[in-house]
Amino acid sequence: MSLGLPGHLVQLTLARALARAAHWFALTCLMAGAVSVAVLSLSRPELWITVVAVLAMGALLVLFTRHRRIGFAVAYLVFGTLCVYVFTRAVLGVPDVFPASNMFLVALPKMALVMVGGAGSTALAGVLWSTAAFLLAESAALLAILGTTVPYRPDLFTLSTYLVLVGVMLLAGIDRRLSNAAQPAIHRAVQDGANRQLRDALDTRAIALLNDTTVAQLVALSLAEPGGLSPGLQTSLRYTLTTLHDTDWLTDIDARSDTGPHPTLPEKASEPTETSVWISSAVHGAIERGRDRGLTIDVTGDINALSRLDAGSDREVGLAVQQCLVNVILHAGIASAEVAIEQDLTTISLRITDAGRGFTESESASDRLGLRQSVRRRIEQLGGSVLIWSRPGAGTSVRLTVPAAQKNS
Repeated sequence: MSLGLPGHLVQLTLARALARAAHWFALTCLMAGAVSVAVLSLSRPELWITVVAVLAMGALLVLFTRHRRIGFAVAYLVFGTLCVYVFTRAVLGVPDVFPASNMFLVALPKMALVMVGGAGSTALAGVLWSTAAFLLAESAALLAILGTTVPYRPDLFTLSTYLVLVGVMLLAGIDRRLSNAAQPAIHRAVQDGANRQLRDALDTRAIALLNDTTVAQLVALSLAEPGGLSPGLQTSLRYTLTTLHDTDWLTDIDARSDTGPHPTLPEKASEPTETSVWISSAVHGAIERGRDRGLTIDVTGDINALSRLDAGSDREVGLAVQQCLVNVILHAGIASAEVAIEQDLTTISLRITDAGRGFTESESASDRLGLRQSVRRRIEQLGGSVLIWSRPGAGTSVRLTVPAAQKNS
């Protein structure tokens, strides 16, 4: 039983829990003994000294519970033994009240003394403390009984309490050993799960990157006019080659974040303008690459909303938009599309719409990885969502929604 804690904390936590339970039981026994003797002292005032001794034993137990030092444990053991003797001698000394020594009232301080073993830091230490307390309590009680006229009878209450406490401590010790033995296997399982997640993330990035680059460029080349490559297509191919060469697979930083032509901004601008934020965004770059491939793209909405995306989210959203535009070129049968940008307090949405031939998503081919890997999984890994509206002959609309920085109201 690990309680969901690291292995090095389990033993300490269980020891403290057992000690607290044992001490509460001991305090309950001492309070019951004090109240019972106080009732008897109404007719025999000399018993008040016994009440004081029991209360002092309880106070020492509280002090031991708060500080848990060996010195307090020894003091509780010694003073408790003396208290057991005084309590037993005084109670059994009352004439014609108790027929034998094995009464539950007489066992109360002894059971409280046995509970000192619950404070052991290990099972073996706890058993040794409880055994010492049991032997001292029984010896003190036997010595006190011999000084009275009450016949001695074995005390099953204290013996049962001792055996139960020792049994609990031994079972707890065995369980700790089993838990400690299982900890390495648990850690390995956690590590294996983390490795599988990492491999899955790398696979997802690899598939998405191949769709973003190789597939996209093959589509662009297939649609290019015969003859030399246009400047826009040359720039796009150069961008793809740099991306494939410079991608760092073990981090979330790759060449796509800073590759490609960037416009020159005014040197004296102290704050980014709406135009500069838009031009430097990955969404703008994706739209420009789509235009280079012959697609007419209208941009509407609040382009300044993209400033609320961090660098990683901006890059991933731009690549998702790029794949949507590639799908328009490849499947829509139309050379125009619209990108609408919206925002609210916590999210940014981009809607890519075309009036092409449309499709039924559930019936699309299993090897169509663009929407599944380059769009849907990419956006979902950002904590966003993708909604697709399309039917044959009615065009397609893809809505990308991602979390963004809180909008200032």
